[in-house]
Amino acid sequence: MEPNDPNRLLRAKQVAEMTGLSVSTFYAQIRRGEFPKPLQLSPNAVAWRYGDIVGWINSLQEAAR
Repeated sequence: MEPNDPNRLLRAKQVAEMTGLSVSTFYAQIRRGEFPKPLQLSPNAVAWRYGDIVGWINSLQEAAR
């Protein structure tokens, strides 16, 4: 899978590194409907699509203009 493949799955630590947010901060934003919801991989594992996170970052940039 390519590094920029929009379907590549990211774990919470990778999402935190990519966004600069702490894991607890983006989970709080999920509860408020302000951050993409993760995909449930198993009962104890979730991941986010790379494309969803890039889209969220792009939406912040658009809102700042």
